[in-house]
Amino acid sequence: MRDKGKPSLVNRRYLRIKVFQGLYAYHRTPNADLLKHERDIFESIANLYDLYLYLIALIMQVQFAGNEMMEANRKKNLPTKEDLNPNLRFLNNRVFQQLSSNKILKHLIESKKISWKEEHDDIRKLYKTFREDEAFQLYMIREESNMQLDKEIVLHLFREYLGLNELVHSALEERNIYWQDDLPMAAISLMKTIENLPEGEFSDRSFVADLYKEKDEDQQFVKDLFRKTIQSESEYTELISEKAQNWETERIAMLDMLLMRMALVELEHFPTVPVKVTLNEYIELAKVYSTPKSKVFINGVLDKLVAEFKRDNRINKRGRGLVE
Repeated sequence: MRDKGKPSLVNRRYLRIKVFQGLYAYHRTPNADLLKHERDIFESIANLYDLYLYLIALIMQVQFAGNEMMEANRKKNLPTKEDLNPNLRFLNNRVFQQLSSNKILKHLIESKKISWKEEHDDIRKLYKTFREDEAFQLYMIREESNMQLDKEIVLHLFREYLGLNELVHSALEERNIYWQDDLPMAAISLMKTIENLPEGEFSDRSFVADLYKEKDEDQQFVKDLFRKTIQSESEYTELISEKAQNWETERIAMLDMLLMRMALVELEHFPTVPVKVTLNEYIELAKVYSTPKSKVFINGVLDKLVAEFKRDNRINKRGRGLVE
């Protein structure tokens, strides 16, 4: 049983996007193997977890670089008083302590061979820049000290100096060319993890996010949506064409057709997903992945098909608040 207090990396919108990308690849591949493309979808979802761990390790690397610089300053031929007695408030930040002392997190990072050693010099430079930040300098001289303040400065470090850094993005893209699209999801989960970090001894318990909220349900959602969209291609393509007035099937953008077919699968075969949720989700995906006019086009076609499906009793939702 998963810890209900822990965040999960993926949500249903993310899973829809991965299925959508998988369907696009499937239809662009001659003699495509359904099971292979399905495995590719799940592998892509699983890779999100590695990206999330890379972001955690990135924050830990900043602390490592700071400690290294502090030790180098102490060993100068003519160290200053500040070099010999540095302000350790940031390097002893409670967030760093929790991350570095957690045995489960350490095992995950080591087992997946996650490292930022190749980018260490760049991270040192980044840390030097961060020390000039006004928020950092105010943090270092505050009399008050607590876990919340420690979280806030680390979140500031990530938002302003790590999450938007081109060198960081480039390094991640070298590891996986698809991570650029997944970075916002991983970043949100990282920030939630930091926000929810416990205080006190926690070295033997996991506080990192789970990949899935409900693994079995989420994976079944992906399988059903992917397979049923492929299986119902002919039927739904014909239905869509009938409602797309003045549009021949060949003139409907492939991406629009995929999104509408996925929506119809959800409407007819996913009894626990509300109709409004399905319509809103695919209209939002159209805004991101298709043409500027797709939103209006998809909305118009799906509205007509929802009315027809309801008339023919093809939409049967169950559960509290779903029965219309």
